[in-house]
Amino acid sequence: MLGFSIQAPVFLGKPSKDSTNDLIAHYENEEQLLHALKSAGVRSIEIRILPRGAEERAYRDLIQRIWDAGLQVTIHGHVAGELPGSRFSEIYPSMRYILKHFHKYQSDLTMALHAFDAKTGSEEELHQQTVRLLHEWVAMIHAEQLPLKIAVENNRKKSIKVDPGDSIDGVLRIVNEVDSPSVGITWDMGHYYSNLMDERGLKSAPEEHLLDLPPDAFLKKVYHTHIHGLGQTGTHNPLTQARSLPLELYVSALKRAGYQGIYNLELTMNKFDMDQTLSEHVLASIQRLKEATS
Repeated sequence: MLGFSIQAPVFLGKPSKDSTNDLIAHYENEEQLLHALKSAGVRSIEIRILPRGAEERAYRDLIQRIWDAGLQVTIHGHVAGELPGSRFSEIYPSMRYILKHFHKYQSDLTMALHAFDAKTGSEEELHQQTVRLLHEWVAMIHAEQLPLKIAVENNRKKSIKVDPGDSIDGVLRIVNEVDSPSVGITWDMGHYYSNLMDERGLKSAPEEHLLDLPPDAFLKKVYHTHIHGLGQTGTHNPLTQARSLPLELYVSALKRAGYQGIYNLELTMNKFDMDQTLSEHVLASIQRLKEATS
């Protein structure tokens, strides 16, 4: 199944900083974007990002319109927030509407999630904080028998941030220590490729793809994906150029590992080069992904 991330300002009815409709690829409204995505083969929309304490009602309208359009929903979640409770809808109140209604439209839910990070401090402490939180969430998921899977994402390494999830090994360690079928991995292919490039001192995506792959132990625990290319403005660019990401290599590796989840494009459209229109970049990226996964 193909998926596509839509950024939070669209759900909140707020314009992007650059244009009122950059984040919907210059379509006139969200319905036109959803129709174009569905016509191109997308079957799932990810909310990017849904904070734990966000005003739930602000997201409801577009979530319901996504379901009414015959599309499923996934969530890019967030760990921050001290919200007490014994049920998942209490410690993650912005999920309440989704948890109440999703069963009418889809059989399960997937939430991509970053580990705790900080500007300073101990990576080990942040690792343990993430593991503790996930143990708490898993206990609620099991007690309520929620068909919800958490998928911890590998992030891009940044010198300004301490992040136990900014490497393949770091994410795998978190997931292995939680040790629950409710917790797996979001393989962010663009972040992975960006880190490979940084290791080799490359400032832009090379003409010949770097062919490194994560270990099988990582690939077998992948529950979800974030897919984006590398361009002049960094990550979250389209897949229009072949060099932007070794997509076909990565999809083949996931298929060998038995992956059955969503191939989710996570693009930041107000970062794109304007050699083509935003919609042309989006549709070309979907087409490339469709061909790679077919």
